[in-house]
Formats: sequence, C-alpha cells, structure tokens
Amino acid sequence: MRSFPVIKQVEKSVYKIYFNDPFLTPVVVENEDQFKETINQLLANNKREEAKELSQQWVNLHKKYFKINYKGKFLNLGVKTAIMGVVNVTPDSFSNGSENYKDINYIVDKVSKMLEHGADIIDVGGESTRPGAEPVSADEELDRVIPVIKALRKHLGDRFFISVDTYKSVVAKAALDEGADIVNDISGMSFDPEMAKVVAKYDCPVIINHIKGTPKDMQKGDIYYDDVVYDIVEFFKKQIRWGLENSIRPDRFIIDPGIGFGKRVEHNVEIIKRLSEFRILGLPILIGISRKSFLNVILKNLLTKKDIPPKDRLYASLGATAYAVLNGAHIVRVHDVKETAEFLTILDTIRGYRVE
Repeated sequence: MRSFPVIKQVEKSVYKIYFNDPFLTPVVVENEDQFKETINQLLANNKREEAKELSQQWVNLHKKYFKINYKGKFLNLGVKTAIMGVVNVTPDSFSNGSENYKDINYIVDKVSKMLEHGADIIDVGGESTRPGAEPVSADEELDRVIPVIKALRKHLGDRFFISVDTYKSVVAKAALDEGADIVNDISGMSFDPEMAKVVAKYDCPVIINHIKGTPKDMQKGDIYYDDVVYDIVEFFKKQIRWGLENSIRPDRFIIDPGIGFGKRVEHNVEIIKRLSEFRILGLPILIGISRKSFLNVILKNLLTKKDIPPKDRLYASLGATAYAVLNGAHIVRVHDVKETAEFLTILDTIRGYRVE
C-alpha cells in the first residue's frame, strides 16, 4: 500500500484526490478553489503532512516546462521532445552486439550523424545492462567509455550534451572530468552510495532510473508490484530525498521508470499507459522503450508468431514512444535517431498546433 496521498488527473480539468486512509472516499475537484477547500479541511483535521504533499503535487501537475542546463548548455523541455541517442561501447549489447565498439573513428562518425539527424543528448555506456548481463570492473568500463568521451569532445565540440550511462561513481567522476554533462544511473544512485556525492560535487543533472534487482537477475523469478506506478514513485521519492540530503539541487533530477528493468510485459505496458501519473513529482520524465524485448513479446504473440530481432523493432518502438510522449515523456532514449526525430517532429507539431 502506498504511503502518500495522490492526485490523479482524470480529465483535462478534473482531478481525483486519493487520501492516505484507504477507507476515505476520493474527492473530485475541478478548479483551484475546490482544491483549496479540500486542503483547508485537511489542515482543520490536523493532517498537515498530507496537505503539504497534496499541495506540492497540485503545483507539480501544472508544470509544463523544464530546463536542463550545464556548463553553458541549455535544453528546454515541454514543447519539443528531446532525443537521447544510444552509444553502446560494449561487446555484448542486446541491440547491436559487438558492432565496432572499439573503433573510435566509427563511433565519432556515428555520433556525428546522430547529432545531424536531431539527437540532443548522446548517452555513452560501457557496461551492458541487458537482462542476464554480467557486471564488468570499473577499470574495464573506464577503458571503454573515457576514450569515446574524449574523442567526441575533441572532434565534435562542446555544444551538445553527453550523458554517461553508469552506476559506478568512479566512472561517473572520470566521465564528468572528460566532458560528460549528465549521469544516467540505472540504479537511481542505489548501487553505489558515493554516486550522490559525485553528482552534488559536479552539480550536474542526474537521471534516476528505477530497477528491481540487478541486470543479472532482474528478469528472473516472480516479479511483483503492489501498484507498479506508485511503487516506482515511492522509489523515486526515496532516492531524490537521498540526493537532496547529499546536497544535489532539486532541479538536477530527471526520472526514468525503467522499462524492462525488473518488469514483466504487463508492467511495461501499464507504465506507458499511466506515465502521466509520474507528473506528481514535478520533474522531467525520460523513457527508454527503443528495441526493448517486451515489444518482441507483444508482436510475437499477437502478430508474427516468431521472434523479431532488436534492429527490426523500429515501428514497434515508435508506436509505444508516441503513446509515452502524449502521456508526458520529455526525453526519449533511442537507437534510431533519424527515424525517431522525423516521427516526433510530426507528432510534436500536431499536438502543439493551436486551432482557433
């Protein structure tokens, strides 16, 4: 059972408030005056913490725009969906295997094309986090990641964001020293207690990803959630609180519900379907759907009856991505930058078009 009250937007201007006490009937409000009346009733009954939490959620739900900034670079979120292009510097990526992962010139050329096609962030990772993946040492990860970041900055400049996909604080620190801007931690700073200190020291944005288990075992056994969305929200609240206690600024957090990281197919679908409910946290939402295995399961069961390799899951990725963006995703992490950029340009234009 969740430990906090919740506001759900059920229609454009209609909200339903669920209280901590499950025996209390939810309240429907349609405007700010009705909301304030509900808050005053809570205060009159000495439920100050509940009133405080709901008041913050109300403010968060009405946030439309966010900004990522670091070292003079800015990325505005809320109108155009930002694209994070994936660069796997590993021999065992689920998506592209060992495709030229040691060829620096190939990687620089690949990233150059990503930027040309519309990528806003380049996500460099040196350890596979596919289900069942074995961990690698920090030294091995550094050997894979740091030369790539150095080369990208040397040949392509400093006008674009680089995120380092790591849960190790020593790798994050070295990457930030060499020109990375964002830490993308699949564990949400839960695997390495020193990660929060590194993020605070460099005052950089950090992506808090949810995971249940570790990459090696996250898809094994019985995966259970009381409520997959609010269990993840509980995790986010805990890790953000931990970050704040370690001096990370409130505007540095980005949340990622972790599609495929300790979730069954139905969990992934429900997260995408209910993605707008994460807005109560008042933070930018990133989602990584591209080429994930749950897409294969759905297509295999409902359409093809055979496995579809990761590289052939573009259309499925775009379909799920569209729903996520319409439900509030600000950043999408993708392998196919060109196709995604064209797709999202049309989607963003149509959804933002004002009919007088």
